[in-house]
Amino acid sequence: MAPARRTATIAGVETAYYDEGASDVPVVCLHGNPDSADMWLPLLERTAQLGRVVAPDLPGWGASPAPDRAVCDGSLDALAAWFDAFLEHVGAERFRLAVHDWGALGLSPASRRGGQVARLVAIDVVPLTDHYRWHWISRLLWRPPLVGELTMPVFNRFTVKTLTRLQRPGLRPLPDAWLDRVGRDLDPGMKDSILRLYRSADPDVLARHGAALGDLTCPALVLWGERDPYVGVGHAERLAGMLGGPVERVTLPGAGHWCMEDTPEAMERTAAFLAG
Repeated sequence: MAPARRTATIAGVETAYYDEGASDVPVVCLHGNPDSADMWLPLLERTAQLGRVVAPDLPGWGASPAPDRAVCDGSLDALAAWFDAFLEHVGAERFRLAVHDWGALGLSPASRRGGQVARLVAIDVVPLTDHYRWHWISRLLWRPPLVGELTMPVFNRFTVKTLTRLQRPGLRPLPDAWLDRVGRDLDPGMKDSILRLYRSADPDVLARHGAALGDLTCPALVLWGERDPYVGVGHAERLAGMLGGPVERVTLPGAGHWCMEDTPEAMERTAAFLAG
């Protein structure tokens, strides 16, 4: 049976999250776009190995409704501040962190906490550096004013299935379970949240949030799909060089951006490293 989501108001934002198991050093997981905390169910099912596992839905994604924009405007700055408050809410005085894609925004408040982070797994994350140039979907469809509002109405399960074929070996679609989950959550609030986040993330903003990554001195695993077309594997090497502690780099052959959907090795390596 799948775990039940809890709800809480975090920094004025209604937040849905999973919280399973027990440990003084919880594993905190943060998903990206267009995903939800459900991507971490394979870890939530391993509490016997990992202890406590906590995974929120970003505001506007999954079961977390789009917030009042006067409280949380959906920008990278606002979401990083929300995640910092979430860490306080779950009592994560010392924690292990796993992030994928836009879950990278969690690295910003984590880096300010420095020694509180015991272990880190970064999987195909958005680069927090001004060297990054956005992939074509963001650059042409989401970041430009008006274009996003015109194209978002047709951003649905079918569109996601079509676009994500481009990043998989043999142009295979992602699994139906993943596509069903994304299609379930793609409501107007989530679409608005996507536009707000991407439009807030200019190169200088990304760099500002990555400026203190060197303060993360814990052991880290940087895990990347070899065929990621959105965040090329070269960014794994750059991230490894920005972190301040020992880094293990693993490239998964033939895997794309959602490498955990391409090979069970991704979650197996993640769980083993976090269990340490």
